[in-house]
Amino acid sequence: MTEALLVAEALHTEDRIDERDKIEVTAPNGTAQDEVKTKEFEVPAGEVWYLNRLNLVTEAEVAGNLRISKFPKVSDIDKKYLGTDQAAGANTNYDLAAAGQLGADLRLVGGDKITVVATVTAAGGTTADRKVTLSPFGRKSTRLV
Repeated sequence: MTEALLVAEALHTEDRIDERDKIEVTAPNGTAQDEVKTKEFEVPAGEVWYLNRLNLVTEAEVAGNLRISKFPKVSDIDKKYLGTDQAAGANTNYDLAAAGQLGADLRLVGGDKITVVATVTAAGGTTADRKVTLSPFGRKSTRLV
């Protein structure tokens, strides 16, 4: 029964998730090297998000990553999605269904959190406000399971 509900849930699209749902974190001008800034987003109660692509953009002087609350914890912190932070000045799409990624859509339910992480890489710190931006892509559904 649960499997049938999961299939129905995945097929019942209520809205699109795209760049309008972006999550940005800013490392303000003068932020020291190796300092970490985070911005958390929580999937609203009653919603299910099926994410099929993540676009991560890092500006100069900051590396980026993201944490997924439903992944295992590492030293009591949500596990990072990327094994190595994305370098400063990059714009990368992560196709979650691809080999080497998840191999399927990422299902997040109400209460699950995505945290965008910015780590200052510039010796001497940032020379301006620098952002790391995550744009998730996929669809919203109503939770059945």
